Amino acid sequence: MRIALLCLALVASNLAAASNYREVTKAVGNDQLLQSAGVAPTDARLRAQCSAAVMDSDDPPEFFNCVYVQTDKSLNLFSLEDGYLMSELQLTLPTIDGVALQHSGRWTQLQIWSGQRVTALYIHGNGWIDPKQNDVVYQWLREHGVREHEPVAWIGP
Repeated sequence: MRIALLCLALVASNLAAASNYREVTKAVGNDQLLQSAGVAPTDARLRAQCSAAVMDSDDPPEFFNCVYVQTDKSLNLFSLEDGYLMSELQLTLPTIDGVALQHSGRWTQLQIWSGQRVTALYIHGNGWIDPKQNDVVYQWLREHGVREHEPVAWIGP
């Protein structure tokens, strides 16, 4: 009986995560959601689906599905809650202390530092992590004056 309940809870959790992933996919291109989140759609230079964890302490990372929005002067991570984009992270270029790419096999993890906070980020493409898009974001940050940082060990899953 316990095994059946555990399996049912696991299936329900996976279905909820898949549903959120699909909703975030749709939110990436929604200009109205972006405008209501405080970013003019015309200012967005790159919009992409992502997964991220923002860590301020030694707590274990908690990844969430998100919308990555890059403007000429900032990067933004938004989660989707009750149909609205909610800001999880907004960093202007001068507040970013460093950026690194951590490699694990064929995957890359973008790591961004600001003060004591580190953000682990994966840009998605075609339903999975897109190492080329992670490289594009990394190169853009480096070209806009963000210094290279030594990567830390792979964060999260």
